[in-house]
Amino acid sequence: MKPTIEQLLARYYEGETTLDEENQLRAYFQHTQPIPDHLLPHASLFQYVTGARAGQLSPDFTARLDQKLDPQPLRTMGRVRQLTTWGMRLAAGVALLLIGFAGGQFYSRQSPDAADSVALTTTGHPAGESIRKTLAFDAVAQTSASDRIHAINQSAELDRADREITQLLINTLNFDANVNVRLAACQALLRFEQEEGVREALIQSLRIQKDPNVQLTLIDALVAIKEKRAAADMQRLARNQQVLDIVRLKAEEGAGALSQVARSTS
Repeated sequence: MKPTIEQLLARYYEGETTLDEENQLRAYFQHTQPIPDHLLPHASLFQYVTGARAGQLSPDFTARLDQKLDPQPLRTMGRVRQLTTWGMRLAAGVALLLIGFAGGQFYSRQSPDAADSVALTTTGHPAGESIRKTLAFDAVAQTSASDRIHAINQSAELDRADREITQLLINTLNFDANVNVRLAACQALLRFEQEEGVREALIQSLRIQKDPNVQLTLIDALVAIKEKRAAADMQRLARNQQVLDIVRLKAEEGAGALSQVARSTS
């Protein structure tokens, strides 16, 4: 029996869809008119991914990006809700579709000299080539979430990562529409935290992520690498009443841990 669109959406947000199933979702939201009311919140995500493949950054990109950096926050209903709801994941996915470009543009401005000695490490390596092929922006619409997670996990085979690999992982962390793919990218970047720009990218990502799963993972990652510069951002997150209680508590705990690290090293 052919799965319904609702069933495909559930599988998509769990990172379990095949490439063919994701193509079905894109085709549905691109060609179905009118889209049922209960599916409208999902339409912009799939319509954007389809159109963005051939798109270029427009002159007003910076203005639109500024608006995306401060989207309307998600409102809680008192108690902590389950972290895997469609609404949360969709809000983060849509908001980060443009924000991911900013991470790439920022990172691409870094000095190329530091990465030259690492480039040969990944060039020609099967894992490096798989990451380049699968995570490239123009390939995202042609790969499934499970394909992208598999490619990201192959980064464990690399001792170091060059600028291109880390930039692809940063873009994926901030850009990918699937939360499980973003979580995998975060874990991969943690292995390369000594590479140029990675720590800064993790801090920046904490500022813009809206999915609580990713927020919690980033907090743990930044505390694990003792990134003291993230303490202020965690304090702001802990004071944000629009953030889930579990995230606020984790951010408060993380800020305290990093502040203690700062005092012990001063």
